[in-house]
Amino acid sequence: MLEPQQVFARNILLWGEEKQRRLAASCVLVAGMGGLGSTVSEILVRAGVGTLILLDNDVIDAPDLNRQIQYTQHDLGKAKVEVAFHKLSDIHGCTTIIPLQQRLEDHPEQRQAFRQYKVHGIADCFDSFASRLILERYLEENMFLVHGGVQSEYGQVTTMIPRQTPLFSELYARLEDSGSALPVCPQSATCIASLMAHEIINNLWGTPKLANTLLLIDLTDFSLSKIQL
Repeated sequence: MLEPQQVFARNILLWGEEKQRRLAASCVLVAGMGGLGSTVSEILVRAGVGTLILLDNDVIDAPDLNRQIQYTQHDLGKAKVEVAFHKLSDIHGCTTIIPLQQRLEDHPEQRQAFRQYKVHGIADCFDSFASRLILERYLEENMFLVHGGVQSEYGQVTTMIPRQTPLFSELYARLEDSGSALPVCPQSATCIASLMAHEIINNLWGTPKLANTLLLIDLTDFSLSKIQL
């Protein structure tokens, strides 16, 4: 395995050794390994997060290849988390990758099983409101969740913290999934995912910038706006 001091030398020049150590001691659950999750997970590995749990039940399909940057035509039909496990593990070997090929369910047994990982934060990379409402139930008082959503050339990012910010059940309780495929391009997915990863890192340092704030991104005119929640 490579020496972390070598791998993360440029990171340390920017934010220092103490913040790098805090990332190394952190555990993040990436919920959904599609267009957002594939980019979020890679950035977190390259930033130096110590443990990543990858949760997804899907296999790779041809329409995924336009935006899910870890996968190629040679991966079609394979489980996303298994392909991601090998590709992320090969980057530098300093991050423990735990692949979970399973559907997120609202079961006390599954929630109890997740507690063993001592997760600090969750990356919501799902593309359905139903899944997000279930994910909220896994969010415990000492954790944070960074939500990201993308469609067409638009996206949004926010931080959710129990008892401190609104959660999905308050913001999106009345929304329903359309059931149809959504238009999305590679530049939108990777842009929103990069902002998510940046905010996840902020949270791991204890300095969230988007708590009680919804960041809206419009790539049609390169504009950013904020809504206070």
